[in-house]
Amino acid sequence: MDAHYSEAIDDIVQGLRLYDMWGRIGYAEIKRRYRRTVIGPFWSSLSLAIFVVVLGITWSQLWKIDPKEYLPYLCAGMICWFLFSSFVTEGCQVFIASESLIKQLRISYMMLVYALVWRNLLVFAHNLLIYIPIAIYGRVPFNLYWFAAIPGIVFMGINGLWIALLLGILCARFRDVQQVTLSLLQIAIFVTPILWSPKLLAGRAMVLVEFNMLYHYIVIVRDPLMGLPPPLWSWVMVIVATIVGWAGTLYVYSRFRRRIPYWV
Repeated sequence: MDAHYSEAIDDIVQGLRLYDMWGRIGYAEIKRRYRRTVIGPFWSSLSLAIFVVVLGITWSQLWKIDPKEYLPYLCAGMICWFLFSSFVTEGCQVFIASESLIKQLRISYMMLVYALVWRNLLVFAHNLLIYIPIAIYGRVPFNLYWFAAIPGIVFMGINGLWIALLLGILCARFRDVQQVTLSLLQIAIFVTPILWSPKLLAGRAMVLVEFNMLYHYIVIVRDPLMGLPPPLWSWVMVIVATIVGWAGTLYVYSRFRRRIPYWV
């Protein structure tokens, strides 16, 4: 199929302009998920808090690390990981889950992707609340580096858009892609310095850090939350991934956008 870049770009721009609609869709989806619960979306934050505290105390004892040092590191990393993994897992279903809407109405497909990213950013904001008491407990310094987390979160969202869009197209066409992606994601958390520190590696094993894109996505947000400056190399990797990722996704989207209603 021929590439229709103008249509793809127009859909991306038009979808962005519908911020009032995808903003409401994202918020309504959160309310739907936690309907008739007492604390609503804070259930996910509570579950994450229990996981971080139990795992942090246990593993800090096993590795002989001060809990005040390990708990903030683990909590900040898991919050960022949950955000990124949500982009991936929900991105696989972004078009399939909206099958009836896509087939019945003429809508901007990107609007669905914007709603997905917005929804998960709201959940991320809720999860940040559990980091505050842990940061106080760990005596994490509050300094200007904390504000460096803002551009990190912005870039996470920008990358989440092309990741969700690309996976949404691939999974709509090839349903096995979702299973492969979820399997790889389960492995990725153990080879990415989230539950463990990159300081434990040396020599050739540092490849798991230097060329691990998942690590760089996490560290540009986690390090500022720890009161540390994010590594320049991580920002270089993220910016390159943003440009390459959007270029590749735009090519795929321009070629196969018209096929989405038939694939879902």
